[in-house]
Amino acid sequence: METPNSSHWSELPMDILTSVFELLSFVDLHRAKIVCLNWYSCSKQTLFRKKRHPWLILFPKNDVCSLYNPDEARVYKTKRDFSGIRFLANSGKWFLVLDSVSNLYIIDLFSEKRIDLPPLESIKRDHYSLERVGDNEFKEVVVFGFERPSIAIMNAKDLRGLLWVDDKKEEYVAAWYFNESYKIPIDYIGVCKNGEDHYRRIPTRLSYPAISDMVLQGGGGDSLYVSTSSQCMQKLDLSGQEGFKNDDTLMPFHPRDHVYERTVSYNIAVTTSSGEVLFVQRIFNETTRHRIFRLYKKDPNPDPDAIINHPNPLVEVYSLGNEALLLDLGITVPADHTLGIEPNSIYFTRHDRACKRVRKPSCLDICVFNLATKNLKRFPALFKLRLTDARWFLPS
Repeated sequence: METPNSSHWSELPMDILTSVFELLSFVDLHRAKIVCLNWYSCSKQTLFRKKRHPWLILFPKNDVCSLYNPDEARVYKTKRDFSGIRFLANSGKWFLVLDSVSNLYIIDLFSEKRIDLPPLESIKRDHYSLERVGDNEFKEVVVFGFERPSIAIMNAKDLRGLLWVDDKKEEYVAAWYFNESYKIPIDYIGVCKNGEDHYRRIPTRLSYPAISDMVLQGGGGDSLYVSTSSQCMQKLDLSGQEGFKNDDTLMPFHPRDHVYERTVSYNIAVTTSSGEVLFVQRIFNETTRHRIFRLYKKDPNPDPDAIINHPNPLVEVYSLGNEALLLDLGITVPADHTLGIEPNSIYFTRHDRACKRVRKPSCLDICVFNLATKNLKRFPALFKLRLTDARWFLPS
């Protein structure tokens, strides 16, 4: 019998390929479709019968990251070598990463696709420059009129990022900022879109220097929401070529109760269906390790007498309806039992991803919280893995 070669495999009939592809797991299907053009074309016509639950990318202490499919309770090892690479953000299967010499690029987890981004020092703004002084350090120079220039050394380990990708249109928006500590003002974010050869330096003009969360959203990734540890939120419109527009500023929460200062923290999120901004309050009991989530939004019908003292009143949101919130991404997605996405639920990993905490960082807590039942679902199969981090993402 003649031994088949790769050209024979690529010529298999479409119906046979389809029958085989429908039996494959999601990862194996992605691997199969990059074999040749014929297999890729067939994969696009294959009805993938299994559920597509949100996945996790796992980061063990040995720096060899892997993928976890909760629907199969199965861990997949990645073929790509991610040693020396730090994952900053993700959008679908695309991840924004920083390599060991501080180069930024975007990668597709399931293929060899890679998009190189402009160097960090290409950021442009009047009276401002960022100069590379080593593989992982940059000198920031700001000139204020005739005053002496302000100079600060920024380290790549303090870089945080955001990513938005439209796979069909092949468009992306990448954003980043240095977050040193509470003592150093963080007053700008670098933003770059596909086709641009540099980053725009966008001042945030927030009242407190520590960024606590950011969400990149909108029809073209043009809306950037930024919140701080002082519980202010700002919306920036990035649709212009070089400029930006400050759309709104909110004071989402009352001042913190000192009793709960160490157990209460906040995120922001944007709903896919209506575009509403959600303020997510997380309460964690360190003794019982019990976690509670509460959602709030801006009151659409505020009391005219009440807004004198509280100009931006909030109302609690008790249900996400037929949506699920992926807190790592800051967005809601349509829930679908056939895809394994649980409705009215919050997918969570950790709360201090955006900012560098001066106090002890939070522990990893991978879970799904149901808003109706207040129940937490965790994943025992992951307990034996010595993980330093993990992120929820949608594989397609």
